[in-house]
Amino acid sequence: MLPWEMKSQAHSRFFFPYYTPFKNKNILKININYHNIKIHYYNMIILFSMYLNKLLNVLEVVVKSGTGLTVTKISEITNIPRPSCYKLINDLQKNDLLRKKSENKYVLGERFKQIARLDFQDVDVKYISKPLLQKSVNNFEVTFFLSRLRDQGVEIIYVETPSKNQISYLHPGHGFRPLHACSCGKAIAAFASEDFQLNVIHSRLKSYTRNTRINPSLLKSEFKKIRAKGYAECIEEIDIGICSVAAPVIMKDMSTFLSLGATGPLRIFSNKFREKIGDYLIEISNELGSMLENKNIWIKNLNSLAS
Repeated sequence: MLPWEMKSQAHSRFFFPYYTPFKNKNILKININYHNIKIHYYNMIILFSMYLNKLLNVLEVVVKSGTGLTVTKISEITNIPRPSCYKLINDLQKNDLLRKKSENKYVLGERFKQIARLDFQDVDVKYISKPLLQKSVNNFEVTFFLSRLRDQGVEIIYVETPSKNQISYLHPGHGFRPLHACSCGKAIAAFASEDFQLNVIHSRLKSYTRNTRINPSLLKSEFKKIRAKGYAECIEEIDIGICSVAAPVIMKDMSTFLSLGATGPLRIFSNKFREKIGDYLIEISNELGSMLENKNIWIKNLNSLAS
């Protein structure tokens, strides 16, 4: 008897297993399980979306407060029960998106501030800072520059030089600068968090000249002095005969990631001149910080004036 002529179910299972009721049951079972898995993941996505929305609500009310909020206040504003608020805030703290301040208030964490920096594109920052740097060059007749924090160093992203042909000047060049041996880097590091400073101090530091400080104790002491003075100096730490001064651009509820600086030869950058230009840099850095806090309005006004 040929296989396809066999009527016995046992033989049918043996010769044609893919047609048997037993196999069909397995297929049905697989289909049911797959359907359940789809429903399970769909529910997980919905729950995650709801949870994410609550996290964003908490962050939003803290940002808008300007001074930080207690858990009770966050719960009142967001209409989220206090136990849920504690859980959300705890998760945000673990990821350094929020941190606890005095008086049991919560403010923005360092990681959130770092994310917020991404909204400040180089092209916008340069566009807003250009009039300030041009004015500064005309006042002092030396080179002014704008620097930005990049990973483990800073980058000079914009340079304004004197336009008069009879004036000699130095161009610092664009690109990477170390955080420990350049005024633009030290100005940012000195006003950063303690953890950030420790990472700088205890990393492998390169000595560029005999004036470069690579001793952790000396660097820590210098950061403290810079913070008290308001600006940083680089006296032949990168290149012999060249000096620079820089001040941090400070914005409300954000970590420092920009600095404004000026550079020139040692014969021009005397102690008195560095002190004078340092105080001036503090002034225009604060002005730039205010402009960047309202950058959308500022850019809109500049565009309307240009048109």
